[in-house]
Amino acid sequence: MRRTPGVRGLLVALVAALALVACDGGGGGGGEPVIVSPATDAPAEPGAGGAGGGAGGAGGGEEPAPEPEPEPEPEPEPDVEPEPEPEPEPEPACTGEGFVSVQERVTYEAAGLHYQGIDGEQNPMRALLVDIRDPDGRIGPGSYDLAGTNLADCEVCVAGLTGCNPATGQCSKVFYPRAGTVEIDAIGAVGEHFTARLRGIDFEEVTVDRATARSTPVAGGQTWCNAEQDIDVVVSPKPARIGEVVQDFALQNCETEEFVNVHTLAAEARALWIVGSAGWCPACRQFLPQVIDVLGQVDAQLGEGAMEVMIVVGEDASYRQPSLEFCRQYARRYDTDARRFYIDHNGQGSFATLFQYVWPYVGANGEFGLPWSALIRGRTFEYYYADRSGAGDLNTALNGILR
Repeated sequence: MRRTPGVRGLLVALVAALALVACDGGGGGGGEPVIVSPATDAPAEPGAGGAGGGAGGAGGGEEPAPEPEPEPEPEPEPDVEPEPEPEPEPEPACTGEGFVSVQERVTYEAAGLHYQGIDGEQNPMRALLVDIRDPDGRIGPGSYDLAGTNLADCEVCVAGLTGCNPATGQCSKVFYPRAGTVEIDAIGAVGEHFTARLRGIDFEEVTVDRATARSTPVAGGQTWCNAEQDIDVVVSPKPARIGEVVQDFALQNCETEEFVNVHTLAAEARALWIVGSAGWCPACRQFLPQVIDVLGQVDAQLGEGAMEVMIVVGEDASYRQPSLEFCRQYARRYDTDARRFYIDHNGQGSFATLFQYVWPYVGANGEFGLPWSALIRGRTFEYYYADRSGAGDLNTALNGILR
């Protein structure tokens, strides 16, 4: 069975740089007005006025010379409008597609809230990441501009990854926004909603210096536009790794049809053995009788209740969501009733709840096998063992946890 863990845990340094171009406009000043002759509407020529003639009045004497016309001011040079500065070249059009998440997940990491969405389950796929770096809880709902931010100082960070291989967790290209806005409506606790809107995200391809956590835009690199995207996801707990405490969760019991909490089931036991199974799995048909046999031996030697077992059915015989009736029929092949059998399928995928709380330790090819076993220590709820986790083999782990 294939399960894609996504790009969780990728260590990618991300940065953005946005060059803003400004343009100053120019304008001409006005000079003195051109002197215009009323008769000709042409500029008047400078010079003296003509002498007037005519006889004077009685008393004789010479006619006084006329007052000279005032010399016109020199004609100023006409103003010349300066050439306008060229408009800055527009940024190149974004060539990449938008993004549609087929799987989304929000968890709290050490630095704060972490969102990831992936657009497929096969290699290669793309991923969209949003990180709120806020271990002190200062950031709240609001609008956050991404222009000019970088990995060293961003508190609300967005990144795109392409060419991602779910088996290795590696991606071939990293993108960071030149521009865009994150509008946060709600930052919920575990079990509550993280609600946000991405607007005008304009990604450019970057290279990353892991030593300095700085990135540099790739000359002629790819771009990726995400005009608008809504995020509304319930915040999940961070899946426990070996040695960490498993947070409480509940699965539906096939016998009683009630949801049973893991912490309640393991509170008085030395160990809780979780076995992942499916109706189509031939290896499970050989393994489950051994599980029931081991449980009987533990009950005989250490007393009933020393170890609890949860056999989790993820799919029916046709690889679909199992019904309670199918689960009860399946259980009767191996046990007297279905009280140790549980269903875990959310309508879209199997083991959807279980692997939110315990990390499945997929193999190098991105797959995990069935049957799948995990051990949780009773009372403390420590994640003690899982297949392929490197914590030894199952028999050794069973003997160790039951001591």
